[in-house]
Amino acid sequence: MSTPYERLMAEAIPTGKFGYPPPPSDPHKRPWTPHEQAEHRRIADEAVADWHDPSDRAEQKRHLHLVPTEQSHTDAA
Repeated sequence: MSTPYERLMAEAIPTGKFGYPPPPSDPHKRPWTPHEQAEHRRIADEAVADWHDPSDRAEQKRHLHLVPTEQSHTDAA
């Protein structure tokens, strides 16, 4: 067992383990097949297809335009 200081110093380079070993993996968990991944992606895409954040400033669609000036601006002396 390590001290709180040793656990803190173990996180000097973050690993997400906080000084402890990683939890054991679930032996019954299997990776998704490509077909399952594609189906999950299709369902997720369908769920958010028409969603938008009404408070998002990008929704206001600001347009940029050039403003002519009297002089040309250069950094050369």
